[in-house]
Amino acid sequence: MNQPKVGIIYLTFATPNWCQDIPRAMKSLEEIVYPPEQIELICVESNSPSGEIVKPWFEQEWMPKSGKELPRIHYIFHDEKIGFAGNVNHGFARAKELGCDYVYLLNEDAEVHPDFLRYAVERAEQDPKIAYVQSLILLGQDKNKVNTVGNAYHYLGFGYSNGYLWTHDQANQFFEQERKTHLDLEIGYASGAGVLGRVSLIDQCGLFDEKFFAYHEDTDATFQARIRGYKIVIEPLSIIYHYYEFTKTQMPKNFLVERNRWVILLSYYRLWTFLLIVPMLFVMEVGQLIFSIWGGWWREKIKVYREIVSSEFWQWIKVRHEKIQRERVISDRELLRYAVSTIEFQGEAVANPLLQFIGNPLMKVYWGIVKRLI
Repeated sequence: MNQPKVGIIYLTFATPNWCQDIPRAMKSLEEIVYPPEQIELICVESNSPSGEIVKPWFEQEWMPKSGKELPRIHYIFHDEKIGFAGNVNHGFARAKELGCDYVYLLNEDAEVHPDFLRYAVERAEQDPKIAYVQSLILLGQDKNKVNTVGNAYHYLGFGYSNGYLWTHDQANQFFEQERKTHLDLEIGYASGAGVLGRVSLIDQCGLFDEKFFAYHEDTDATFQARIRGYKIVIEPLSIIYHYYEFTKTQMPKNFLVERNRWVILLSYYRLWTFLLIVPMLFVMEVGQLIFSIWGGWWREKIKVYREIVSSEFWQWIKVRHEKIQRERVISDRELLRYAVSTIEFQGEAVANPLLQFIGNPLMKVYWGIVKRLI
């Protein structure tokens, strides 16, 4: 009996570190323990700000290994600047054409354990209600440390890497404890750095909204599945290594993260839920503004406010909100079942007294009260 067919979607964008990232990833993909005829490696590239193009180098160095040392490679290049979300969607469209049962999204700056795909597919095959299986993502810089054991979603729209900098043993202890109450190991949302998705479901509800461009598109994809009653889980035996670095002062990133956080809140929450969180949302916005001034990205914060009062933004929200509310089969309480009340794990990037001694305790108490009213 054939194993399910999987399309691995790998973006070959000309990032500052692509010369190290891509060879490292390709070498690890040569070691996959999975029937090679059941894998399609779909590489997607679009123009970068530097104007550098990876395709000629890739065709020379790696295409000769297509269907031999590496799975069959399909290379897509296009000129549009459509961000992470749009590029992945191009890859998904090709995976559908190739008859894939699943797609696996793999970050450019990642490498894989040989068994990563086998364990992820086995987990998905156990339950047709599973939409996404995230791998356990460890740090490439220190393979005994965790990048994420499943991303955490905060009820005010923030997301972060749960378990960041834990040891692998601590992660396994966490999973053992979680299984006592959550046997499926469902998570807040799946990280797009290393996740398996069921093609039939993605075809039903879509993968990434390209207007997100980048950041929070994985939150959105997770929620699109969850509102339809599907599960998002982590498989600890499926392991990849991510050369992850959290930075707090990347200006375009800060704009997209903040704008897309508002898109999530306004798209998914029903009016009553949104009104319940408004007081704490206001307090957090004041804190965020202070933090942005301190961090030197206040202009990006102001740009977000300008964006969310524009007619174009609200038209986008209106279309999204109406579709989501029409197609959902669960309540906001169920949607937010795995929401967290504090912001943790990003180390020095968020280690400030305002958050630690005021923000987190206040948000925790507030969520303890309002979640019962949702």
